[in-house]
Amino acid sequence: MAASWWFFFSLTLCQSLVMNLSAEGPFPSPTTIKRWVDMMQEDLVRLVRTASGVDDLMQIYQRNKNLYTVEANNARQLVESAAQDIEKLLSNRSTALIVSRTSPFLILIPKWMRNFTLFFLSSSNLVKNVFHTFVFIKAVPILQTCRG
Repeated sequence: MAASWWFFFSLTLCQSLVMNLSAEGPFPSPTTIKRWVDMMQEDLVRLVRTASGVDDLMQIYQRNKNLYTVEANNARQLVESAAQDIEKLLSNRSTALIVSRTSPFLILIPKWMRNFTLFFLSSSNLVKNVFHTFVFIKAVPILQTCRG
C-alpha cells in the first residue's frame, strides 16, 4: 500500500513539474498590468513630443517671447471663418468637377460656334446638359463676345 501511494505521489509530482514548465505561467496581477500601461503611455507621449517638436517650439517661444503676443481667440469668428473656407473649397471643387466632366464634350464644339451656343444647341439631353454647364461656367465670356 505504501508503494502504490509513493508511486501515485511521484507521478503527480512529475506531472505538476511538467505542467508548470510547459505552462505560460500565472497571469500578471492588475497592479503589474497598470504599471505596464502607465510605462507604455509615458513612452508614447515622449515619442510624440519628440517627433512633433513640441519641446523645440516651447524653447523657441521662451527665447523669443518678446516677439510674440498671446491673445484670446474668438471662437465664433474662428468657426465662421473655417465654415466660409470650407464652402469656398467645396464650391471650387464642384466647379472643377463640372469642368472636368464637360470638357471632353466642349472640345467637340467648334471654336467659332462657342460664341453662338445659345442659338444653336437645343436638341438632345446630352447636348442640353453640356450647354447648361457651358453657360454656367462661361456665361460672362459669352455675353461679352455677343456684345462686342
